[in-house]
Amino acid sequence: MYFDTDRVAGYADVLARVGDNPYTRMALSDRSTAYVTDHTVAWLTPTPWASLVSLSANTDAAAELFTELHRSGRIPDGAWLRVPLPAHRFHGVAGIRLREEWQFRWTTTPPPVHRREAEVIPLSPVHHDALEELLKEGNPDTVVRVRAPGIHGWYGMWDGGRLVACGADRSFGGVGYLAAITVRPGRRREGLGTALTAAMTRRLMAATGAVGLGVNTGNHGAIELYERLGFDEVVEVATFEVADGARHGHP
Repeated sequence: MYFDTDRVAGYADVLARVGDNPYTRMALSDRSTAYVTDHTVAWLTPTPWASLVSLSANTDAAAELFTELHRSGRIPDGAWLRVPLPAHRFHGVAGIRLREEWQFRWTTTPPPVHRREAEVIPLSPVHHDALEELLKEGNPDTVVRVRAPGIHGWYGMWDGGRLVACGADRSFGGVGYLAAITVRPGRRREGLGTALTAAMTRRLMAATGAVGLGVNTGNHGAIELYERLGFDEVVEVATFEVADGARHGHP
């Protein structure tokens, strides 16, 4: 099916069409390109970690718009596609693979002060080996690695010369963003994750005014923690990877 798509004029126009909130701003930059139909908007943003494609709906029209944009070469293989949940319409689209279903949560209010926040300190390149070891043990499935592009810095907590908790600042689009929040196995339920998240949120909020993070929809313990810290605004999202050969209808 052919779509008579129009390029949206710019950043402000996209926000006006889909909603000005931290989730949208985290997926936008001055390099974004947007396409609109009567029923949906798709916008493409180069980011340091992947080409990001966002859709404002999960309807048949949204799936058809994505398919046409990819078929015509405007969405590259390897891009990440984000659509709102529930994303049932996209499970049948050829050439994309589900990566995860997750929540983007954000807050514009500083969290309650935690008694151990002072233990959270910025980390430097000399700590990269310790970070690698902690992530390998405590968060092996994270896509955020120590030297990944788009990371502005790492924070951590130490105990007896051993790194016991860490998190990354992956802010983008004028929104603070916490990534790869990790607590060493065996040291959980001590308040380390709460202290780390609270301290990082407070520091990034001072610079950006809004802070977001992502959490898997099935991680109920983390969701409860983030709610206690004020991350009450939520968008539920499915992320798909655009697979090689999708333009030709291959799985």
